Amino acid sequence: MKFVSVFILSVFIFLLNASEINSPANIFVSGNNKFVMPVLLKSFYRKYPDAKVLIQYGSTGDLTDAILNEVNYDILLGADMQYAQKIYDAKKALNPPKEYARGSLILFIPADKTLHQKKIKVLKNKKIKHITIANKKTAPYGKASIEALQNSGMLESVKDKIRYSTDVSTVITNVMWYDDAGFLSKSAVNSLPIGYRKEGVNWIEIDQSLYKPIIQGYVISQNGSKNINSTRFIEFLLSKEGREIYKAYGYK
Repeated sequence: MKFVSVFILSVFIFLLNASEINSPANIFVSGNNKFVMPVLLKSFYRKYPDAKVLIQYGSTGDLTDAILNEVNYDILLGADMQYAQKIYDAKKALNPPKEYARGSLILFIPADKTLHQKKIKVLKNKKIKHITIANKKTAPYGKASIEALQNSGMLESVKDKIRYSTDVSTVITNVMWYDDAGFLSKSAVNSLPIGYRKEGVNWIEIDQSLYKPIIQGYVISQNGSKNINSTRFIEFLLSKEGREIYKAYGYK
């Protein structure tokens, strides 16, 4: 009887662990990844058709706050290294953050054939009423945008035009419908409507000397490290195929 009880308990523990190992990977993803992630996942599922992944987008700061406030996660793909480091310092990640991509900043405006000449100084144009930027307090790309304006000597002259947003799609909408300007990650270019993708007319890449490198880091939780869906995802993300997908979307 005792042997049977031990056997039943062992089976229960095995099933419990199996359930945890095969549970969907809960992945928190910074907003700049919105454009590349569907492409990455399509290839990921092609390789692992039985995989289970749940994606939650948000600003890196907001996602980090959620994790620090005890929200369960398996992986965080941040837009910088600092927020991921905060999670590790709070003992909510298995290892220190590691780099998975380097981002680039672009300026997106209503069509202007002089953009390739004026570059960032085009923002002085009186026709551009507002400049939409990701929230600099929670989004590393927003912080980089302010750095670029500051280091180009433009910030003081355009500061009254700046509007902050928590959603990347708002930046695109404001440019397309309201003739505003906006800063985006370069990954957004492939997702713009066909008529808005001409480099030097609709958008330019910002000189990278104007802002600190946007090194994007990831961390994985203790539970995430035991989840086969999480470990497969990270393995694919860092594989040659995963890196090529990110490169095609403007990452380095």
